[in-house]
Amino acid sequence: MTIFCVDRSPLGLMDLKRKVKSVRPDAVIYACRDPEKALQLAEREGCDVLLTEIDLGGPEREGLDFAMRMQAIHPAINVIFVTTYSESDYARDVIQMRASGFLRKPYKQQQLAEEFANLRHAAT
Repeated sequence: MTIFCVDRSPLGLMDLKRKVKSVRPDAVIYACRDPEKALQLAEREGCDVLLTEIDLGGPEREGLDFAMRMQAIHPAINVIFVTTYSESDYARDVIQMRASGFLRKPYKQQQLAEEFANLRHAAT
């Protein structure tokens, strides 16, 4: 399983990668602060699961737009949003793009494990 963690916050990214590694120790995990670099790397390496913040610190909806671009490259990608926003703030957009999950920060490792147990698309 190939997993991309994308968050512009160094601490947020470090925490996310640590939790993902503990839940999926068998996975290949890429941690990126720059969504454009993540897109380029995902084109080469593939991507089964994307965990990203909705607000990546750029233009409004940058994380949603980034996730949709990743989905265009890999249609069977599982997108899990890990964000400080509430579900209601972006519910329509998240549902329309058929995201696999939504975690509101702060979240517990067990909640992350539940998201991986309920992925929308099978991942190897």
